[in-house]
Amino acid sequence: MKYRTIGIIGAGVIGRSLFAYVSSLDGVEIAYILVSDKNKHAQNADMAAFVTDDAEHALDRKADLVLESATPALLSRLGPDILAHSDLCGFSCSALADRAAETAMHAAAIRSGRRFFVPHGAVLGLDGLRDGREQIEEVVITTTKSGASLGQPADARGTLFDGSTREACMRFPRNVNVHAAVAFAGIGFDRTRSIVVADPDTKMMRHHIAVSGKGLAWDISVTSQSLGGVTGSYTPASAIGSLKRILGADVFANA
Repeated sequence: MKYRTIGIIGAGVIGRSLFAYVSSLDGVEIAYILVSDKNKHAQNADMAAFVTDDAEHALDRKADLVLESATPALLSRLGPDILAHSDLCGFSCSALADRAAETAMHAAAIRSGRRFFVPHGAVLGLDGLRDGREQIEEVVITTTKSGASLGQPADARGTLFDGSTREACMRFPRNVNVHAAVAFAGIGFDRTRSIVVADPDTKMMRHHIAVSGKGLAWDISVTSQSLGGVTGSYTPASAIGSLKRILGADVFANA
């Protein structure tokens, strides 16, 4: 499908990176940039003309493709309405751990024939998880960040969570989108095990995925510098890579 109009939700590190890339494309127009408070972005001359904090007005534009990089709560709330008219790439994919939200978005996509893309985020190897899911028996993903990045006291240290990825997404919705993508591509939110570790001495964000099953075992490790908040230095590049795949010829549910 040829995407001629693209809407963007969120104007943080990822949203701004997506805006810069989409702005460079020929034959593609930005329909809107939906934010919580447009006054905060009034000084950004490049973005100002597209920025709105009126969700109803934005969705009325019916963009061909919408790129969400805001929050899981917003994705859950707007996702079904977006999918009624647009394809949707949800970077806050921990929203899918909420069964009601996943069911609503899946039903909306089925009714409209539109697609929901789950980007690979800050990790690698989702194609292997997807291809091998019938053989995979166990997936354990461990994320290590500073306590501040995890919404905890700056001096927090040690394991904060060890349990199912579904529960991790509920406990740390803005920090475990990587876990959600791994679970979605692989053996599901309930069978995938998530471990979240706080390290006050690190400025890095580390994700380690251990996969085992019938005749297979592999480890994937990704480390990136924190850009502040919940985003690592690799994430904007991976977001643009996911968008490039979506804009390409053949894509599947994980982008």
